Amino acid sequence: MFTGLVETKGTVLEILETNDGRDFLVETSWSNPDLKLGDSISVNGCCQTVTEFLAQGNRFRFYSTFKTLELTNFGLLKTGDAVNLERSALPTTRLGGHIVSGHVDGTGKIISIEEREGGSVVCYTVENDPSLSKYIAPRGSITVDGISLTVVDSRPGEFDLVLIPETLKKTNASFWKSGSILNLEIDLVARYLEQLLSSRK
Repeated sequence: MFTGLVETKGTVLEILETNDGRDFLVETSWSNPDLKLGDSISVNGCCQTVTEFLAQGNRFRFYSTFKTLELTNFGLLKTGDAVNLERSALPTTRLGGHIVSGHVDGTGKIISIEEREGGSVVCYTVENDPSLSKYIAPRGSITVDGISLTVVDSRPGEFDLVLIPETLKKTNASFWKSGSILNLEIDLVARYLEQLLSSRK
């Protein structure tokens, strides 16, 4: 489980093709490194398992299956790309974002970017799968590439976000541009509420 508060960015150093997926090597720097073999880690909002760690945990590997590559933007990652990283939450973690499972529901594509208030905020319009639109509500929470964000406005097939300088500085959002493909996880509560209502019918 995660909070959507990105701890740090990492850089993809190596990508190895396998029969059923891809193996990634990422380099980063933790303020309090404690990564262990088998730990869960959010990479661009997708929960992955650490399969190897080196350099006191500042380099680690994870393996993505073909299904993960299909559902996320991992299939588009290249060496040198920046990824958002968050270690799994502890029972004592402040829940400053929202409850994030790390199970990506699909991807979205940035269709426009606009700077406002003298560049102090950046507005994004993101195109999404229309089937996800019913879960994306104005002032609701959504996880975008692992970042817990508030939806400013939503319409069928797209929604709007506003990012502040601190978020741009700490995450890979500073590299987002028109056409960028982002991982999306809808609000967990909305997903379970729909399942509950469907079962009652």
